[in-house]
This record gives sequence, structure tokens and C-alpha cells, in this order.
Amino acid sequence: MVPFLKLVVAMRKALKSKINILFFIDYLYGFGGTEKYLFNLTTRLDPNVFNCTVCPFRFSMEMVRTFEKAGIRVEPAQLERIYGITAFRQAVRILGILKNLKIDIVQTFNLDSDIFGTLVAKLAGIPLIISNRRDLGVYRKKRHLLVTRRIFKYVDYFLAVCHAAASELAERERVPPEKITTIHNGFDMSDLSLVDQKNVASIVERFKIGSNSFVIGNVSHLRPEKGHRFFIDAIRKVRPIIPDLRVLIVGGDGPALRPLQAAIVEHRLSETVFLTGYVENVLDYVSLMDVCCLTPISNEGFSNAVLEQMAMGKPVIATDVGGNREAISNGVSGIIVPPQNGDAVAEAILKLYRDDKLRNLIGREAKERVEKDFSMQKMIVDTEDFYYGIWKRSRDVASKGAKSTSLVPQ
Repeated sequence: MVPFLKLVVAMRKALKSKINILFFIDYLYGFGGTEKYLFNLTTRLDPNVFNCTVCPFRFSMEMVRTFEKAGIRVEPAQLERIYGITAFRQAVRILGILKNLKIDIVQTFNLDSDIFGTLVAKLAGIPLIISNRRDLGVYRKKRHLLVTRRIFKYVDYFLAVCHAAASELAERERVPPEKITTIHNGFDMSDLSLVDQKNVASIVERFKIGSNSFVIGNVSHLRPEKGHRFFIDAIRKVRPIIPDLRVLIVGGDGPALRPLQAAIVEHRLSETVFLTGYVENVLDYVSLMDVCCLTPISNEGFSNAVLEQMAMGKPVIATDVGGNREAISNGVSGIIVPPQNGDAVAEAILKLYRDDKLRNLIGREAKERVEKDFSMQKMIVDTEDFYYGIWKRSRDVASKGAKSTSLVPQ
């Protein structure tokens, strides 16, 4: 019997009832990295073993319905601030939800969830509280760290999306390393079949991509930490060398949008660089790319975009930030360059542009790496094993405590 099936059989034999998990998340507006992870996780955990409930603080009803249509219970808690009378009322309401659903595990995402969700879970007597770290946490200011260091004494376990995030938790936020477990994101290779050729054809027409065009892509939110200005600097340098260059920057509006638009105009790249805005069908765009770039300068976790691109057999150039080096074996399944260095990005682009064989070889290696090390099934199995392991240890400890108490003379 394969290990996965052994795990499932062991869990089901040990359970008299399902393990109930509630996930607190600050934002549920669209499918960003954390939201996509949460959706993949809650919809793929074995429903015979786990019951999942999601509690978002800020949300769109469209996203709530998306989760509910997939069979996931959602208990929205409108919460703009985690203090004040509204927060108190929501805390009372959530306490009732936690008790009524007999929640065994609470898992938090983002800063407000880490603080508010942890405190409410502790008040409810939840036996297991987990904090999930999806990035390096560099935007947590000193005042945030002072609060979370006190709050984290109530957190039993920490889940990090990459070893880089785990190291930041241990070093910057003083979390004991033995409380941290790293589980990388995964990609479902069957999603490659979702590429819509009709939509691909319309993208080709919209951006005038010809048979001789060389297409470079960048898929990331338009935020300053994603380093788009260094990416544009690289494009400015390679454009005179690559005759029929097309650049697709795929990502929803953000604070970096206007500076990015200004840079495109300043460097006269309007006929070369195209901002697509937010798209639901990212893989359709990636399918057209010859080279993909991700150029963050800070706070990167373990990029879903990089996994998607590698799974499609695309060579990825990524800066050495966060978990990028954990996803990419430098020079084998992608190219790692220093952050904030447009010259290094340009040099890597030209290296791949000039060498078709190298480009194809790196693309093949990238796809094989995702299949081997970063599959969706591996991510889910590792997470199920983690949940079941901590739940079982908690039950065993509680059981021993009850037995010990029963032997005390009355």
C-alpha cells in the first residue's frame, strides 16, 4: 500500500468523528497567493477526515459564494478593526461558532488574524492554534512584533510556506524553531488542461504577438516589493537586441501601477510592454511566454506564479528573495539573480534568448522539478499528516491527563 493510502487508512481508523478546523483570514477578495492556497487546501483535504470552515474579516460576497459552492462552510465576520465595540461583538459571535462547531484546530493567516483570531481561539479553549506564515513578514513593524511576540505564546504550531519564512519567524519574531514546520506550495499538473486555446488566440491578437515574437512575462501583484522597476530597467536594456519583443505584465491594480505606467512611458516602451490587469486565466497568458521573470526585492514567500510557470515548462528568472531559491535549482531549473539588479535580469534574459537549447532544457527540468517536489498531492498529504499528527498528540496528552487526574484520591 502506498504511503498516502496508509495515512488515510490510519487516520480513518483512529477517528470517531472528524477533525474540525477553522481558518481565520484577513482578506478574501480574490485569488491572491494566500487565498488560492486556502481554497486549494480546504477543497482538497480528505472530507472523510476533516471539516473545514473559513472565517474572513474583509471579503467580497462573490468569493464567499465561490468557497460555498465548492462545499466549504464560510462564516464571514465583518471586521475593519480588531478593537472597539464591533470587534467585541464579533468576538462574542465567533466564540459561539467555535463552540457550536466543536472546533479542534484554529489556523490564522495575516496580522489581524494572528492577533484577534488567536485570542478568540484561546478564550474558546481551542486545543490547537496554528499561525501560518506565507511571506517573510518584513512589513510587520516594531509595534506589531511587540504584540505578536506576546500573542504567539498562545500559538502551538507555526506553518511556514518556505524555509526562508521559517528562518524569519525564528530569528526576527523569536519563535522557537521546534514549533515551526515548513510545507511548500504545490501545483496540480492537471490544471494545465485548463488552458483555453480560444482565449490564447484572442491574447495573441490583442497584443500583436507574431510567430517570430519573443515574449517575456511577469506575473505578480503590482506592489512596490515586487520590484517591477528593476524588471522594466532590464526590458529597456534588452529591447534594442531583441527585434520583435513583447512583454506581458500580468497582475491586478496596486500601489505600483502608476509608477510602472510612468516608467513605461518614460522609456518609450508603450508598444512593447503591456499591462493586462487582473486576469482569472493566468495560464493562458503563461502559455505564450518564452521566458518568465519574477523580480521581488523583499517579502517574497513561495511563489505560486513560479510553480505555475515551471509546471508549464517555462524557464524562470527570479531574484534571490524568499523561497525562490528553494523552488528553483539555479542554472538547472531556472536562473536566480540578485535582487534590485536590472543588469543581472537583462543578462539572464539575453542568455536564454540566444540559446534555444538551454531555454528548452531549463524548461523541461523546471517541469520535472514541480512534478517531483512540488505537486499538489504532496502539499495536501504533508498538510494532512501534520494536522493529524498534532491532533493525535493533543488527544493522547489529554487522555493521559484525564487518566492521571482520575487516580488522584478524592
